Amino acid sequence: IAIDTSGEIFIPESPAGFEGKPSISATSADGKYWVGYAVDKKGGEGLYRPLLWTDGTPEVLPMPEKGFREQELTTGVMARGISANGEIIYGTSWENSDFGMLYWKDGKVKYVGEDVHEIKSVTIPYPEGDETFYYANGIVSQAEIYKMSPSGNWIAGAYQEITVNTDDYSTVASSCPAFYNTETETTVVLEEYSGAKGVHVTDGGIAFIALPMAGGEVYDLNAGVAIGTVAEWVYSEYGLIIPSDIFIKSVSP
Repeated sequence: IAIDTSGEIFIPESPAGFEGKPSISATSADGKYWVGYAVDKKGGEGLYRPLLWTDGTPEVLPMPEKGFREQELTTGVMARGISANGEIIYGTSWENSDFGMLYWKDGKVKYVGEDVHEIKSVTIPYPEGDETFYYANGIVSQAEIYKMSPSGNWIAGAYQEITVNTDDYSTVASSCPAFYNTETETTVVLEEYSGAKGVHVTDGGIAFIALPMAGGEVYDLNAGVAIGTVAEWVYSEYGLIIPSDIFIKSVSP
């Protein structure tokens, strides 16, 4: 539901042919644009589709032609966050736990981190015949709504790499923080923070990292240097003493 500033409650609309109430994830700074998703029942597909509302009127955002692993979409795509001016949107796929990260800019949809997105395959021998499976390395995210800088020029995520054990063909996923620049269309992968993920980033390229167990780190993407822990950065910037076992999700413009 939505509540306006006078206290009136109303239910946002889904596009025609969609099932149930939509889910809205985020809004632009002035409230003109909302993003979210709903289930499309037209043609029996039942796919989640990303939606953009402009002054309360919904439209369907473009879908990628293929999934994160170049597979057919069976579950769909959800819009998660939007820039303050409403011009850039990001979201995730929800296909077989892929959590591939996408973004929309200038009316086009692309996978976040196309420069590091790789589709790979492994062929497994079976008595009845070999079978080929596809997997992908690239930028992933889940349902977080705070991963983009206010202007949309940076998007935070995690670079996930899949390793296949050729003895039993089991897979192991490893990850590290990654930050994608939507202006240069290039990705900064911070391999030194193994197991961590990128949580948020400012327009100026100050990146916030969540560590695997607890706490957070701060990194200057433009200078290419680590700044220190979140607690150290907050004390340096604001003179405040905060707990050492937290990470930052969002910073206002």
